[in-house]
Amino acid sequence: MPQSSFHRKPKTLSSQGLLGQRGINFIERVVLEMGSRWTPSGPNEVGIDGYIELFDPSSNVPLGKTLAVQSKVVSEFLNESDEGFDFWCNRRDLDYWLQGNMPVILIVSRPALNEAYWISVKDYFGTLERRSSPKIRFSKITQRFTSESFRDLVNLGQSPEMGLYLAPVPRRERLYSNFLPLIQFPAKIYVAATSYRSPAQVWAYLRRTEQNVDGAWLLRDKNMLAFHNLRDVPWSDICEPGSTDEFDSSEWAASYDPDRQRQFVQLLNCTLRSQVGPDVRYWPKQDCYACVGHLEEGKKRRSYESLKRRSPLSVISKFQRTTADGRIFEWLRHLAFRGQFRRFDDQWYLEITPTYRFTRDGFSLYRFHDDALKGIKRIEGNRAVLSAVLFWADYLLLQDDFFAKRDLPLVFGKLAVFDVDFGINDNQWRKRDPNRLRDKVSANGQSFLPIVVRQGKS
Repeated sequence: MPQSSFHRKPKTLSSQGLLGQRGINFIERVVLEMGSRWTPSGPNEVGIDGYIELFDPSSNVPLGKTLAVQSKVVSEFLNESDEGFDFWCNRRDLDYWLQGNMPVILIVSRPALNEAYWISVKDYFGTLERRSSPKIRFSKITQRFTSESFRDLVNLGQSPEMGLYLAPVPRRERLYSNFLPLIQFPAKIYVAATSYRSPAQVWAYLRRTEQNVDGAWLLRDKNMLAFHNLRDVPWSDICEPGSTDEFDSSEWAASYDPDRQRQFVQLLNCTLRSQVGPDVRYWPKQDCYACVGHLEEGKKRRSYESLKRRSPLSVISKFQRTTADGRIFEWLRHLAFRGQFRRFDDQWYLEITPTYRFTRDGFSLYRFHDDALKGIKRIEGNRAVLSAVLFWADYLLLQDDFFAKRDLPLVFGKLAVFDVDFGINDNQWRKRDPNRLRDKVSANGQSFLPIVVRQGKS
């Protein structure tokens, strides 16, 4: 019979072997991104697919630590949810991994979806209760295998008392603070004696004059302090004739006397409260500046200068809910911020802390304001905070027509930013925070790091 008549089965590449090699390739790529080394076990492995030798990524110096790795590749996760999934180990594999003193990590991957998760076998099965079942419950939140898993791998099997210092990863990054520099304020402060003893008495008189005046003034020790000339009407009717003196504002701004510093900050606060608007108003009970007004549509949006372009942001949003008995509750959420003037290295800044004010009609406080504020702070992430800070910075920079007048006493510069030569590992930071937020912090090498100074700490 001719040889060509025989049906020959062609040689094929094992699909199982191909899938397994994709998992190994995935692990090797992540290890190289860590700045460490991957060594495969070779064809005679019996339960360990390879070894990770860890190196300090900033200096490429070996850390003297090697981890054994077993790779498992699956096409689907079992009992999968947004939080995690289950994986059942082979009993013989598990017995093998638990012997000896080398740390062993199990990496379960789906290379087709570019995801893998890891666990320290000896730590997970460290109790008799855990060893009674070969099932492992993986967390998708804390156990994803990426280059950012490096520090957790370094800590495996290490006593907390040892203390290992690793230099920050070299990476150029820009940090955005929430400090807006005050680059200009009135050159003079006017001080005059007055017989008025309370702000209420002053306002009662000013309302009778029907003149358009602001609240950028202080009453202190039978004197009135202001950035505007107290010799002018109607202030001249409030102050005693011939008692007005003028001083360089620097005598307060640059003073190290606590009382003068306090007076200068109070004067800045009064002036800022007077110059914002008409779209923004200061609310003393909540100690915040908030967008005001009502709206018929679902949202009121304004544009602001974001990191790359002018972008829209909802400054007033409408919400409603229906109770089980059919009652409808409606409320509005107003974008707001708390502002605090602070001085560092003889430069004054306005610290911007984003927040919200909830109302029932655009002005009156919503009865569940405190609960609503607590709830949104628990779920709001870094990106929303950064957008709010950039919005208020743009607002105060006068880059659009929010303000009714352009010639304002307080002029602000651009947000203080810092370029650093090391990266902040945001995922590692959040992983150790019990109240961590599940948002993406960094984008294009840029991060937002609020520098909030409270009670003498930064």
